[in-house]
Amino acid sequence: MADISNLPNEVLELIFQSILSENTRRYDIETQGKKPAESVGKLRSVCRRWSSLITDRHLYQTLEISCGTRAMEFINHQKASLAPPFSDVRPKCRVLKIYQFWTFGAPPDKDWDMVTPALIEGLIELFNNTIVELELEFIDTLSLPDSTIQTIGRIKNLRTLRLRNMRVKAFDSPDSEDEDDSDNDPHFFYSLLSAAQELKCLIIARFDTDHLPKISESDLARFQLPSITHLVAEEYSPANLVLSLALALKPTLTMLSIFQLIYDHADNYVALLELLQDKLQGLQIMSRRILDTISNLTFSSLRLLHIDAYKYGRPDYLKLAMFSHAPIEVLVLSSHYKPPRQHPDRPFLLNLFDKFRSLRRLVFYGMDPKYSLPEDCSKLCQDHQVECLYRDNSSLSELMEL
Repeated sequence: MADISNLPNEVLELIFQSILSENTRRYDIETQGKKPAESVGKLRSVCRRWSSLITDRHLYQTLEISCGTRAMEFINHQKASLAPPFSDVRPKCRVLKIYQFWTFGAPPDKDWDMVTPALIEGLIELFNNTIVELELEFIDTLSLPDSTIQTIGRIKNLRTLRLRNMRVKAFDSPDSEDEDDSDNDPHFFYSLLSAAQELKCLIIARFDTDHLPKISESDLARFQLPSITHLVAEEYSPANLVLSLALALKPTLTMLSIFQLIYDHADNYVALLELLQDKLQGLQIMSRRILDTISNLTFSSLRLLHIDAYKYGRPDYLKLAMFSHAPIEVLVLSSHYKPPRQHPDRPFLLNLFDKFRSLRRLVFYGMDPKYSLPEDCSKLCQDHQVECLYRDNSSLSELMEL
């Protein structure tokens, strides 16, 4: 007689997904409630097979840490349970996010329970075979001990690095504005990047522009940088930093995502895209202002264009005309901010096909994968040999594989 313990893994996985919330995969040791943890514990105690399956596919997939004390407790707990009951499989943390990261000396406020370099090293050692994405939010100087940089370098499969600097002004000395930033490592970015030789994507988030280390071309020859192919400038990323990194990484960059630079001046966008216009194969634009400033540029190698700067799924045809000479095969139109209230119609599609003569795939992004175009529009796409795809959430790298 069949019972649930004999079900195939594929069926068990569907059952676990319906029982376990998304919070189980995204584990914040500060706010994680007891209920999901209890559910995981009960399911893992059923048998060795269930424990192994849940540990492998659900436990700590994304780990968020912002408290030093809890980080230490977590590390000690994991070390004590390397061989948990009923299981010989270790958790696989794929995304490690570190907030409240204090790097320079003793924290000035004992009540501020910060994450320190030693704790990050301990966390990475637990998961250095499985981490593929690392996020670091610095709250003081941009500097790392050599031991921490070496530990990051030992992450075998690190592909994405996200950096943010949210300096806490309350910890600055009264005379800090008159002092130079001697605590900042002038080679911070090069030291960190050169340690992570398998890195493919660098994400620059918000930075305290008053305390940025300078990046000079003369330093480039001193470091062996990884073959980073994708540079992401998130909202309020500093223009001078993004431009300097783009210059340093230009030999290998093929993809660029721009949200909004902290100094939203047209010259910044022009300088960045002018530098990379002949290199880019994938471009993601998240601000209308960018389209207003780059009309004179050409993108001779651009294969994929992702536009996320319009309402109701309808981009400005005149602004898209600047890309008509690029060899674009994949056009991605997003509807993140407000889903389209009307279906794409024939004039809309005909205009796109007229401007993008090399188009082979039209991707509607941020939509239910089950959505499909009206029949007449689908036929129009078929007549023009354009495949329509629907994606709810895919990275630029994943879209480039279409």
